[in-house]
Amino acid sequence: MIQRDELIDSMLEEIRIIKYLARRIPAERLHWRPSPGQRSMHELMQYLTRAGEGITLTLVNGNRDHAERLLKRAESVTARNFEQLMDEQAAGLKRALEGVSHARLANERAAMPWGGPGMSLGAAIMNSGLKFLSAYRMQLFLYLKQLGRQELGTAQCWAGREPAPK
Repeated sequence: MIQRDELIDSMLEEIRIIKYLARRIPAERLHWRPSPGQRSMHELMQYLTRAGEGITLTLVNGNRDHAERLLKRAESVTARNFEQLMDEQAAGLKRALEGVSHARLANERAAMPWGGPGMSLGAAIMNSGLKFLSAYRMQLFLYLKQLGRQELGTAQCWAGREPAPK
């Protein structure tokens, strides 16, 4: 089973990569969307500020008392404050998970809000909060590619760094 600190580190790494990619968003394209039914770049940024923390807090605390606060934070997203808001999410995730024992992560049963079989709390957080951050990081990367940022590749998407010189 993944250890608590590994889970925290993985979530924080996803946030670091998201922030790295977000620096490449053209300011004039914040309201661009790939098609009428999809999120705009700005809406994706809003969602990213709560993607990992919202579900994780629900699973850890057993309630949604945090939902209004996270929605307000998301609504305040701008190109200028996005990294700060992602840092707030990182701090919230770290705070929430550091308070959870290894035994609780391994032994407490958790059910996903949308149903399905129960699993350990650690697996539920990994299968939701961590995967949400990873999946929406990939969506951000693909949006950037659609906006013409063809210089972005594997190193930027998966490691959040510039590629090694050839």
